[in-house]
Amino acid sequence: MSLPLLFFSPILLIGIGYYFDYKDNPERFMSSLSGGLLYFLALLLFILVQKIAFNVGLLLLVGEVALFIILSLLIKFLLQKEK
Repeated sequence: MSLPLLFFSPILLIGIGYYFDYKDNPERFMSSLSGGLLYFLALLLFILVQKIAFNVGLLLLVGEVALFIILSLLIKFLLQKEK
């Protein structure tokens, strides 16, 4: 299996999943998409400020992003569990 096929097949599957999610409920999909883009932009801004202002290393930034995503998903899980 060639590397480009291995690289692009998950992207294709994610695109198909997004299509079926949009087809299922377009209003909820657009709300989730805008929330996800806002989350991504806030995370990107957070990382850029650290890199430019504090000159933090790339490996530390990657670890911070991973930890931030894990904590965000854990908080989301705990909030949904209470409902």
